[in-house]
Amino acid sequence: MNLITAIVMASGFSKRMGLNKLLMKYNDKFLIEYTLEKISQCDFVEKIIVTQYEEIEKLTNNFKVVINENAHKGQSESIKLGVKSSEKCDGYMFFVADQPLISQNDIEKLIKVFRENKDFIVIPKYKEKHGNPVIYPSLYKEEILRLEGDKGGKSIIKSSNKIKYVEVEENTLFDIDNKDDFNKLLMRKGHNE
Repeated sequence: MNLITAIVMASGFSKRMGLNKLLMKYNDKFLIEYTLEKISQCDFVEKIIVTQYEEIEKLTNNFKVVINENAHKGQSESIKLGVKSSEKCDGYMFFVADQPLISQNDIEKLIKVFRENKDFIVIPKYKEKHGNPVIYPSLYKEEILRLEGDKGGKSIIKSSNKIKYVEVEENTLFDIDNKDDFNKLLMRKGHNE
C-alpha cells in the first residue's frame, strides 16, 4: 500500500475576504474544521497542518502542527514546510482549508487512484474545472522544494506528462475566496450536517 501524507495549507492572509476566512463560522463550526474532520476520517500515514495562526493550532488534535513564520512569501512556503516536516512517504496530498463541502468519498477516490498510479499527479475535477486537493508523488519532492512565491504546484503540473484527473462532486471543489462565496455557502446551510 502506498503511504500518503496529508498537508493542510492554512497560512494565508485571506486578503480578498478582509478577515481570516478559515475562522469564519458555518453551521456552528469554523470553516477549517470541516476539512480537518474529513482528513481525520481518511487513511493517511501522517497529517500535517501548516499555519501562522495560534487559533488554528488550537483546533488540531491529531495533526502535526508546523508554524509558518514566512507566510508573506506565498503559498509555496506552506507547501515546502509541509514536505520538509513529512516522514518518508509515497505521496503528498495538499489541501487548502477553505473547502467546507469537501467529500470524504472524493478524498478516498483520489487516494485510491494514486495507490494504483503512484508515479502520477492526481487532480480532482468536475466537468472542466479542476482544483484541490492534489496528490504529488514523492518523486517530485526536489521540484516541490524549489517552488517560489504564490504559484503553488501549478508549474510542476504544467511540466508533467503523468497526470490522472479524477471526477469528483461539484461541492468538493467549492472554495471560499471572498464574501460572495461565503454568502453562497450560507444559502446552502445545512448541506454538510
